[in-house]
Amino acid sequence: MLLSRRAKEIVLSILLLALPVVFLFANIKKPHQLNALDRVVLRISAPVQYLSYMIYVRAQNVWLNYIYLVNLKKENDQLRMENGVLKANNSILEIWAQRGREVEKILGFKEASPSEMIAARVVSKSLSPYYRVLRMKIDRGAGKIKINDPVVTPEGVVGKVHRLYGSYADILLSVDPRVKIPVVVKRTGTEALLVGLGDEKKYTAKLTYLRREEEIKPGDIVVTSGMGGLQGTRYPADLPVGRVTTVYKKQFGKFQSAVVEATVDFSKLDKLLIVVTPPPPQDSTPPTIEREKSLPRVGLRPY
Repeated sequence: MLLSRRAKEIVLSILLLALPVVFLFANIKKPHQLNALDRVVLRISAPVQYLSYMIYVRAQNVWLNYIYLVNLKKENDQLRMENGVLKANNSILEIWAQRGREVEKILGFKEASPSEMIAARVVSKSLSPYYRVLRMKIDRGAGKIKINDPVVTPEGVVGKVHRLYGSYADILLSVDPRVKIPVVVKRTGTEALLVGLGDEKKYTAKLTYLRREEEIKPGDIVVTSGMGGLQGTRYPADLPVGRVTTVYKKQFGKFQSAVVEATVDFSKLDKLLIVVTPPPPQDSTPPTIEREKSLPRVGLRPY
């Protein structure tokens, strides 16, 4: 008589429950206690155990690798964030170090100069359509500086004070047509007058009253002469003004002209010095008695 469905389920359940118990008892017995049935059970269960173990190992490796990758990603994100913070800090420190070097350079230049100077900071700039600086505003005003006071930096001449209002002042650049500076071509000692060209594209000026017989060349350095200007502005001597780029020598007439490119990069300028007291004039006293005695008694004598 065939078993009913209910009886089959019961028998199958008993077998499934008994099978692990049989496998367990066969595995925990000592080798000398094994019988023929135990050996058969062990032989059948060995592949199953091996397969189960391999599945467990693979699953464990997958899980551990996943956890490792998750932790590694978190660690990499943390390191990236810390690296970004360090780079930002280094950039800030470099900016402050550069500012410190600039201030040190300006203070050293100020202390070494025989002129009395006060420092100022550029607060705004007026630009041309070609992004060239035309004028600048500084944080110094009436009571501290005067109109036409020279404005300089360690790199060279900037210009002069043009207008005062409150605690601020406007600066005309050395390349402005309203600025005229007595200068000297350093290589030849030739004196001339520098007048700004007012070019909206370039920081250039021209040398005027330049004697035609003087051999001026492109690349010559132009410096201040230290003489008083036509506008009552006297710059300290030997300050760089610019470099000759082009020479125009006429066939006739007493003078030639030249174009000079400014030494100072006005677009990067943020600190400068105003000369409130010009340097003392060069010694031009008459010859001493000893020098008079050394002069020849006959012939032409200098006077």
